[in-house]
Amino acid sequence: MKANQTLNKEIFERGIKDIVTRGELEKLFDSKKFLRIKHGIDATSPDLHLGHAASLWKLRALQEAGHKAVILFGDVTTLIGDPTGRSKARPQLSDAEIKKNLIFLKQEVKKILLSDPEVLELRQSSEWYYKMRLDEFLRLLSYCTHARLIERDMFKKRMEQKSEIFMHELIYPVLQGYDSVMLKSDMTIIGSDQLFNEHVGRFLQEKFGQNPQVIVALKILPGIEGREKMSKSLGNYIGISDSPRDKFGKIMRIPDQLILPYLEVYTDVPMSEIRMVGEHMAAGSNPRDAKESLAEAVVRRYHGGKAASREKKEFHDIFSEKKIPKDIPIVLLAREHGTVMDAILRSGGAGSKAEARRLFREGAIEANGRVMRDPQESLLPNNNATLRIGKKKFFKIKIVPP
Repeated sequence: MKANQTLNKEIFERGIKDIVTRGELEKLFDSKKFLRIKHGIDATSPDLHLGHAASLWKLRALQEAGHKAVILFGDVTTLIGDPTGRSKARPQLSDAEIKKNLIFLKQEVKKILLSDPEVLELRQSSEWYYKMRLDEFLRLLSYCTHARLIERDMFKKRMEQKSEIFMHELIYPVLQGYDSVMLKSDMTIIGSDQLFNEHVGRFLQEKFGQNPQVIVALKILPGIEGREKMSKSLGNYIGISDSPRDKFGKIMRIPDQLILPYLEVYTDVPMSEIRMVGEHMAAGSNPRDAKESLAEAVVRRYHGGKAASREKKEFHDIFSEKKIPKDIPIVLLAREHGTVMDAILRSGGAGSKAEARRLFREGAIEANGRVMRDPQESLLPNNNATLRIGKKKFFKIKIVPP
């Protein structure tokens, strides 16, 4: 079967760190063949962030050119835990936790990918691993040597530090590589930290008489704090299911040095415009303007132009004009629990009394524009008060009559 549409190379080419090999990739595209493009997702959590989404948008561009995105949910490999970048073994999830995560992940990918079965295939590695006999499994392991598997950077580091390497971690690349054999993938799109595993996939495909998949490895960017890669476990992520407001607000907090990389990898803003943004910043323009453009582009990509414009205006109103948002939540308090501390804890504006007391010390609590210093001050004289916690949390406090 042949692909019948033109690939949007502007979207496909951006954000790529490595291709193995570019010559093979060009031959695939020149063949006009209907391609099977694998992307693996372990079910370690129920949702995805912008780092995951970068690969999905590449797949979307390929779908629009008539190719098939094959999403492999690694339910078996999740039981092991990917050792990539880990200085110690990952905690293992239960089968029930993995099944629950898969329900949400299948919904998440369809927020970006076309759901037509002609261009989308959803698979799970348990389809073959739960049917594999012991002799078949041992034969699979026999293709790879111990020496090859311990070439991985993180295993070398562990050995240098005299840390343990568990057997189930050693075989992870073999299992991920064999997925490519079972799916007969022509191409795989990954984060660059998965290169070793997908090289094993190429090796095994050749052993099983298949053409080796082309590897397209994308840049991996730091999370919103600017240090470690975006990760759910580190809490430095922007989720694709985050609200437009949360997306906009999180992006406005990133370090300035991430503006251009985020524009390239996480948006569809033309590269010519991104280069202009870089030139303006280098010439001394305010990075905040570029950051707003980035935030607007991310929100627009996931929620549409109206939401992006609304959040940009809301941000200006709150942070520049000091205005109060229109749609703030209402918190109801009984008269006997009508202190400022009660309001903060009831609203969820602080996770604990200790956190709330810190906010009081920092002068970060306001009621009707007045800084509140006493946690036990009553709000009864100020029914319908607007409570501000930090820079962007607002609540309308209403005292319920007895």
